[in-house]
Amino acid sequence: LPAGVTAVDGRFERGDPVEVRDVAGRLLALGLAAYSAADAGRIAGRKSGEIEALLGYRGREEMIHRDDLVLQR
Repeated sequence: LPAGVTAVDGRFERGDPVEVRDVAGRLLALGLAAYSAADAGRIAGRKSGEIEALLGYRGREEMIHRDDLVLQR
């Protein structure tokens, strides 16, 4: 969910594979982005209910849906 995202780094588009890292930089997961880097940056740290007002369209509630996520060990 956007509320748990503290930073967005790099350039990517919706559907691109992205890395999910913790605040120390450790790789936690890989997933397919539901938003471009620009849009993800706009909604990072915000509530899912604010997405439409921030972006002008109703997107997914999740930055990466759990069906599109692979956790790392």
